[in-house]
Amino acid sequence: MQQSIVSAIVVFYLFVGAALLMFNLFYMFGMEWKSRMRKRRVCAEQQEQATVMENSKKQKEKAYQKRLYQKLRTAEGLLIFEQALEENQKQMPKDKVVQYLQNCRAAIYDAAETYRKRSAMERALFAYFVSTLPQETIPEYRHLGQQMLIYLEDATVYCRENVLKALCSLGNAEALERALCLFQENDWYHSPKLLADGMIGFCGDRVALAKRLWNRKWNENIKTALIQFMSQLPDDLTDLVLPELSSKYQEIRFAAIRYFAYHIRQEVAPLLREIVQREEDTAVAAAWTLGKYPGEETKQTLVQALRSRNWYVRHNAAVSLIQMPLKKKEIKALCANEDQYAREMFIYVLESREKKKC
Repeated sequence: MQQSIVSAIVVFYLFVGAALLMFNLFYMFGMEWKSRMRKRRVCAEQQEQATVMENSKKQKEKAYQKRLYQKLRTAEGLLIFEQALEENQKQMPKDKVVQYLQNCRAAIYDAAETYRKRSAMERALFAYFVSTLPQETIPEYRHLGQQMLIYLEDATVYCRENVLKALCSLGNAEALERALCLFQENDWYHSPKLLADGMIGFCGDRVALAKRLWNRKWNENIKTALIQFMSQLPDDLTDLVLPELSSKYQEIRFAAIRYFAYHIRQEVAPLLREIVQREEDTAVAAAWTLGKYPGEETKQTLVQALRSRNWYVRHNAAVSLIQMPLKKKEIKALCANEDQYAREMFIYVLESREKKKC
């Protein structure tokens, strides 16, 4: 009796193992088949696009526009169209691709309207497609920005990120401003880094965009993103950023301090030295930024900062000091500092730099 039970259990486990093996094999073959079918469909779509691109009359025919809309209205069809278009952009003359997309304007606008009622993932997919449109076609599609604002409602972070990328790619400053207002009004959190990087991709006058957005009253998150965005611009916007060194919000102060690491203004040095001496969290960023502002007063401030209780302040102060032209006797004095923590930190950073040179 006991032996028959053991045999039944063994047979059961063998059956389960065989079933799992068959399932995995069918799954693998199914995925392979789908991949091959996808490649065939992309290839067929690519060839059809190339043929239509050569015939401007065909592009404008209602029958082709209707057929194109039927493709774009499904997520699978949109993916295939986008992949085929990407391949044609590599192979076809640029003016042909631009003219084709300009003539497909009606079908793409209709598809944008359809995706308003779709899931957040599908809206994110269509927003991504819009963000990939060539810059030469932007004048034809700029008004898509107003439609895409509705995509932000009940959306995921991924969907909102793609919508913001699309708005920046379209160069629609008005729609982008309205989108940021929606973020603030609905208290939707979005990483300042992602917001700043998205605005760098703005297709238009980025300095004008920065000044336009700055005129509004933003929350801490969006204002931090704006300062990070302006840090990456070559133009000097010191007059806007300087007052934010005294902001009551720590993240804004951090962003403002970092701004002056990329935009050197000597009148800011005294404020940075004062921040380092306060022993606040922002002293970490200020100690690093002071490396861009050499001078005797700065050296004295950084030497004092080597005694800070904060490890990161001491480290950044040492890094900044080493960036400056130090005399041999100054280096010797710092290596023999009576404060153990200051001495060890400076020697540690100094030796790390020497190892990197080797």
